[in-house]
Amino acid sequence: MRKIIGFTVLGGVVLISAFLICSRINRTRRETSYRTALASYQRDLHIGADKANVQQYLRSRKLDYHTVRYGGNDADTYEIQIGVEPSNSLGCEDWDVYVALEFTASDKLREIHIRKLGTCL
Repeated sequence: MRKIIGFTVLGGVVLISAFLICSRINRTRRETSYRTALASYQRDLHIGADKANVQQYLRSRKLDYHTVRYGGNDADTYEIQIGVEPSNSLGCEDWDVYVALEFTASDKLREIHIRKLGTCL
């Protein structure tokens, strides 16, 4: 009986460990793909670029983007979805992952970064 309990516990530990390792590998792969996407935008678009030039760049590559404004800011931010981050907790939805192109009020590119948006109850 002790052997059965021991094997059951050992099997549970092995399964949980394998799950955690696979989760970590998948998360690392996703983060690497996000950084790669971010790097290409940072390489091709330079801080201080006009909004019209950024729009032309996005259209020439047939990239879908959405214009949003955050925190009462008068400047636009373009968001290009690059992935979906699976939820790790109960009560949370999957998170959408974007490259965010933030502009100044004078329509100059101010910042390029990753933004994750989702909801938890």
